[in-house]
Amino acid sequence: MDVTLYQVAAENGKVRVSLPENWHTEYYGMPGDTMPALTLEQIRNRINHPSGGMKTIRELARGRKNAVIIFDDASRGTKLKEIAEFVVEELLAAGIREDNIEFLCALGNHGAMTRSQFVRKLGENIVGRFCVFNHNPYENNVLLGYTPEGVPVEINREFAESDVRIGIGAITPHPLNGFGGGGKLLFPGIASIATTTGNHTKSKYGWMGQQSSPVMRTEIEDMTRMAGEFFKIDVIYNARLDIIGLFAGDPIAEYYEGIQAAAVTYRSRIPDKKDVIVANANAKVNEADLAILNAAAYLKETGGDIVLVNYCPDGQVVHYFSGPFGRKAFGRQWGPMGDEVAHVRRIICLSPYPDQYSTLRFGDVDGKKRVVWVKTWEEAMELLRKDHGEGTEAGIFSDGTIQYFA
Repeated sequence: MDVTLYQVAAENGKVRVSLPENWHTEYYGMPGDTMPALTLEQIRNRINHPSGGMKTIRELARGRKNAVIIFDDASRGTKLKEIAEFVVEELLAAGIREDNIEFLCALGNHGAMTRSQFVRKLGENIVGRFCVFNHNPYENNVLLGYTPEGVPVEINREFAESDVRIGIGAITPHPLNGFGGGGKLLFPGIASIATTTGNHTKSKYGWMGQQSSPVMRTEIEDMTRMAGEFFKIDVIYNARLDIIGLFAGDPIAEYYEGIQAAAVTYRSRIPDKKDVIVANANAKVNEADLAILNAAAYLKETGGDIVLVNYCPDGQVVHYFSGPFGRKAFGRQWGPMGDEVAHVRRIICLSPYPDQYSTLRFGDVDGKKRVVWVKTWEEAMELLRKDHGEGTEAGIFSDGTIQYFA
């Protein structure tokens, strides 16, 4: 079977994989992969018809002085440029001065982005015209109050003190919250480390697209209400990163409208257990461990191999909350993959950009060596053929970082 997988950083944005004809190979795509991208006119029309009784951006901004636009970081494949430019147009049309509009990257507890990364997300025009800031989870946050469970609700000061607050993000499957989107752009997106700790430790990793606990999502919604007026834009995209859906307005109302569509567009049929799974990781290219966890769940318990397709020149995201900072220094919720990948023989990482930091993230722990780096598909197949012959049962995931199986 020959399949084209989409990788933004690859030549022409595509990687071709080919598995032997005498293998039993199945391809697992998503319904969204066959859906057309929204036109610019459709995008603008959906933003201008907000849900939940929310006013349009132009109506919200009229008579106000300044605005902040929150956007998701490099760990998400959201195409922001055209949406961000339209939001700016609406703010200017409402009378807000250009030098009173700023952008704030919702890093959560991820490492700060650079100018070149901002340009990839927002475009050269916006980065050249407006101030674009990184959120800092350790400083410059204000206390809004406490949740019923006693969690301090602390949020970025720039957001808290702005007249107009707009967010641009995406609804995608998430292993803790069921689906990201909605108020998650604020909590943990621009929250303090204390707020994130209090909220995120209420859940543990589970199946993508299914909540491990409703407490985390309910608390995020409570905190979002405490944050006050917030116009949220959430997109749904496919393995090509085409925007195929958009929901806007009140962050909770639009979120629940959006996850109904997301539950369809990202859903894949459940695979039988496989000997080999090729898992693409493109939409959340620097959180490729999501694709590994997805693939590991459908490998035979007797063992098997994962081929991770992940062209990420920036490497895996720095995560202050749950990442490693040395072999004996970790974020406060660090937990390397253990039981989830115990039956995995090898994780063959197909990437022109190997790095040993990612090896720690991907499953080489406690002296167990699973991760092997290769730079070409031919190298990957050479390794696979040594252990897998005729009749091998294999699967290919179109994008294991955003699809879920149900």
